[in-house]
Amino acid sequence: MFDIDRWREIWSSVSSNKLRTFLSGLTISLALFVFIVLFGMGNGLQNGFQKEFFQAGAMNMYIFGTQTSESFAGYQKGRQITLENRDLDYILDNYSDKIKYITGEYDQSMTVKFSGQSGSYSVKGINQDYIEMINIKLDNGRFLKKEDLTKRNKSVVLGRMVIQDLMKGQDPIGQYINIGSGMYEIVGVFSSNTNDDREERMIYVPITTLQTIYGTDDLPSITVAPKDGLSTAELKEFSEEVRADLKSRHSVSPTDESGIRIWDSSEQMSDTNAFFFVLTIIVFVIGGGSLIAGIVSIGNIMVFSVKERTKEIGIRKALGATPRNIISLVMQESIVITLLFGIIGILLATLLVENINDSLVDYFIYNPGVSTESLVVACIILFLAGFFAGFIPARYAAKIKPIDALRDDK
Repeated sequence: MFDIDRWREIWSSVSSNKLRTFLSGLTISLALFVFIVLFGMGNGLQNGFQKEFFQAGAMNMYIFGTQTSESFAGYQKGRQITLENRDLDYILDNYSDKIKYITGEYDQSMTVKFSGQSGSYSVKGINQDYIEMINIKLDNGRFLKKEDLTKRNKSVVLGRMVIQDLMKGQDPIGQYINIGSGMYEIVGVFSSNTNDDREERMIYVPITTLQTIYGTDDLPSITVAPKDGLSTAELKEFSEEVRADLKSRHSVSPTDESGIRIWDSSEQMSDTNAFFFVLTIIVFVIGGGSLIAGIVSIGNIMVFSVKERTKEIGIRKALGATPRNIISLVMQESIVITLLFGIIGILLATLLVENINDSLVDYFIYNPGVSTESLVVACIILFLAGFFAGFIPARYAAKIKPIDALRDDK
């Protein structure tokens, strides 16, 4: 492998066919360049899609009761199913290993007044974990605490647009605002990370406070944030298990599509994963096709090289060179050419992809890049490409008989 004479022979062979070697090597470079660029852009597109469409709360499960559509266990169809606190406790007790956050939600449209200004806003009762489950950020003050729920405090967190509508630039923290028939202390202000005006017109209060005011344990809906790392299939299975259990608890027919409804993103996530899987296949097909063309081109070079050196190979064998020596010489030359031009293509593509940064954010491509593992795989593929490109010519060279080679007039 490190025989200096052999490396001189390889260099002599390459330098005597510069144009042919360059054009064949260029095919390999372009194949790797196209593959790395497309792969990096695909990663950037996936990052952009997740950033835009799968932000905080993307994996949440939303559970709510509806009217039944089938008679069951002595109940007529059309019965309204209402979730309660005990359903939330049941889910938490039985599925704690799959739950990151969970909250009940109690939503009411109420009249809100402050210093002569008033408006109708959605007032939502939630718990202290809710801020971790949706795509909002705290701008001022604090969010609800566990203490607010246990003591049923009249604490309130307002959306940015509510402050803009009613307070006209005043510092809201510590002020009291009239919601319905009660006075609530403003403890925090939030805004939406996506600049969603509808979200920023929400008002959050402890769910226990709202339930106490209305004298109920009802929960119009329950939101569950599953633990990190759950696959799409596991999320769907989790959703179906919870739905089956709640149906049993509320005497809803197992075959009833209504009664208990759960919305989750598993189907959308599956579609997204399928799209990116197809995209990856397309990238590999394009890159693989280009690489095969490069292998064929390098193989042709080696065939011509062997034919041109037929007499030389015959003399080598007459002087005692074994088939193994001949094969290793030809294949080493093939691998060197492939690796040299392939690495050039990889380096240029990596340099391009890594320096795009956020210049393509308008096309939903964020931080395109190629992992170190992918580059290692590309180098391994390169080596194998060089191996296969030189294998057939090398076998042909090894079969040349000295007597036939010396008679060759070409």
